[in-house]
Amino acid sequence: MDPFTQGALGAAFSQSFADKKKIPVACLAGILGGLAPDLDILIRSSTDPLLGIEFHRHFTHSIWFIPIGGLLVAAAMWLVFTKLFKIKEWDFKTLSIFATLGYATHATLDACTSYGTRLYWPFSNARVAWDAVAVIDPLPTLIITIFVVLSYRRKSKKLARIGFACFVGYLGLGFWQNYRVTTAIEQIAASRGHEIERLKLNPTLGNLIVWRTTYQSRGNYYVNAVIAQPFSSPTIIEGASVPVIDPETIYPTLGNDSVGRDDIRRFDYFAEGYLFQYDGTIADLRYSAEPHKIQPIWGIRVYPENPEYHVDYVSFTRPNGRALNVTWSMLMGTYEPAPAEPKF
Repeated sequence: MDPFTQGALGAAFSQSFADKKKIPVACLAGILGGLAPDLDILIRSSTDPLLGIEFHRHFTHSIWFIPIGGLLVAAAMWLVFTKLFKIKEWDFKTLSIFATLGYATHATLDACTSYGTRLYWPFSNARVAWDAVAVIDPLPTLIITIFVVLSYRRKSKKLARIGFACFVGYLGLGFWQNYRVTTAIEQIAASRGHEIERLKLNPTLGNLIVWRTTYQSRGNYYVNAVIAQPFSSPTIIEGASVPVIDPETIYPTLGNDSVGRDDIRRFDYFAEGYLFQYDGTIADLRYSAEPHKIQPIWGIRVYPENPEYHVDYVSFTRPNGRALNVTWSMLMGTYEPAPAEPKF
């Protein structure tokens, strides 16, 4: 999720295990530990555009890296606060415990989103994505931040635990909504005579009500929005369908061992196999500015005439005012499809 949420969750978890005197150090160490795994965004290359997305949520997000990451954060804090600011009571052992607790929350929370996290690396390269919460959701962030602040001010680990429990409860609601949306899509697919081969769910930004869904059947992907209000049956907003592409055969002029072909495979792995052709590019179908549309947010441009060239990473339309209005109208139950919108 976003850095602010990661820091707040790390703080709450660390404060939950601290006595009154150690609440301040637990708060700071938890925040820094919760933020630290995302330092992998510094891994970039001026010649390889895919290196950044390849190593984001990689080894720093593995559960096996947690103790190492916690120790590294603690070492940095110990050097800064004991050597530079002369805070002698912040011993290395204390910093290690609280930094590691904060670090431990990061990858698990990221795995609850749809982006994909190498949670079990190096024993598995699978991108774990439990599709339970959006990458940005202000409501749980606000709640846990309030309890972190109250815990810090009142030196109370009980308040931190309440905030952490509220956050976990929100995630639990996300998993329940995931189940409801999955059931709705399975029913609509069956009514169309489709057998679902793969299914991807994405809660939209800032809520657990409006979901983007993509399923594969008979060589096509089918995109729908699902509005899952808490006390009523989910509503389906039909989207569009696009053909599935094969990363091994698209652009036949690219050799099997060429740089271009390998880049397509890397992007296919990043996108969990949900690739389609869009406006002269290969794009990631998992995300779009509008829940039921196919217009992507990012993709790659391949140069089949130059097999040894790296692909270009392309950013398309980000969520804008119109897209946010569409999502909001779905959330409020006032959305009406435009006459030109495609039907299955």
